Amino acid sequence: MKVRNILISFILFSIIFIPTVNAKEPEITATSAAVIDCIDGKILYSKNMDEKLYPASLTNVLTAILVVENCNMQDTVTISQSAIDNVQSGYLTANIQSGEILTVEQLLNLLLISSYNDVANALAEHVGGTTEEFVEMMNKKAKEIGCTNSNFVNCNGTHDENQYSTAHDMALIGKYAMQYDEIKEITGNIYYELGATNVYEKTDRLYQTTNEMILSGSKNYYRYASGIKTGFTTPAGYCVMIYSVKNDIPLVSVVMKSTTSDSRYEDSKKILEYAYENNTIKTIAKAGTNIQTINIKNASKDTKKLNVILENDVIAVVNVENEENTIEPQIQINDKLKAPIEAGEVIGTVSYEIEGKTYTANLIAENKVEKSKVGITFIFIFIGLVIIFGTLRTIGIYKRTKTLKKIRNITKNK
Repeated sequence: MKVRNILISFILFSIIFIPTVNAKEPEITATSAAVIDCIDGKILYSKNMDEKLYPASLTNVLTAILVVENCNMQDTVTISQSAIDNVQSGYLTANIQSGEILTVEQLLNLLLISSYNDVANALAEHVGGTTEEFVEMMNKKAKEIGCTNSNFVNCNGTHDENQYSTAHDMALIGKYAMQYDEIKEITGNIYYELGATNVYEKTDRLYQTTNEMILSGSKNYYRYASGIKTGFTTPAGYCVMIYSVKNDIPLVSVVMKSTTSDSRYEDSKKILEYAYENNTIKTIAKAGTNIQTINIKNASKDTKKLNVILENDVIAVVNVENEENTIEPQIQINDKLKAPIEAGEVIGTVSYEIEGKTYTANLIAENKVEKSKVGITFIFIFIGLVIIFGTLRTIGIYKRTKTLKKIRNITKNK
């Protein structure tokens, strides 16, 4: 019995006092890698993530962003001869024809499902006028996204010593791209069939994704993955950018310069699972939560007390060790707040800080606050009293004047 009690005590002690140990950081063969969450933009795993490397066809994700931001999906593109001719020998083409008319949606499918250089050229010409102008747009957009160690000289990832990026920058680009449903949906597709057009009468152009992590029959399949892009050139090695959602946490992983095609997928699975095992979604505060009750100046008696509530949920991706931590709110109510106030009106902000990141949300009025009528009543009373006193004074002056006249008349007659 004593042994049993000692064992139970030991187990309880272990649960209470021994801290949670994070999963061991994985060893990967790729030169560089990063995992970023799509909620907060936190880096959840990194290896040499700021090392400048060749991005190969991961470049096409940035190209796709500019296409989505500058085109409608049903816009038509006439394929130029230059889009076809400007593909270097040995690089993939989609067998599109000069003079062929295709929609932006069709071309975007070809761009993202595989790595077709003629398609990238055609889209770049359509958006930028020339591929050179489009490249300028790419570099500008990369900076807007937050990339600090990238430079692009072409739209398709053809090898060039002056075209480089990092796992960190490419992860930022991937996260940014996933805000667009068009890109998210296309990169999750396995096949795409291009029908007959004004130039090409056959229906034999069938394209398959190069991303084995979304192919259920592949040994590299990862059931949480639904995109985004692969890349390869001899100098760049094997690269892959993956979008994945597990336990409601959307992540983008980037692996650059793997030695084999399989190892890039193996490394991606390792770093994604590491991120999921060590992090969780934490709802810091829920929409509608009463953060504070305040008294409003100049308000009616019935509406003077106002509940200040949270406008939206405050959600964060946090390390599992911090999941149960209580976070004190930092409340900021607008200065000189007074009635009237409408229900739902923003009247301040609340901030929470966890793991070095600050989360801010609006505070709104739970109900309408009406202006007090007491002040108006006092004004009317005051005006009434002024009128009354004024009237009485006028009457008094009139009577006095009349009396004085009588006295003067009496005195005069004597």
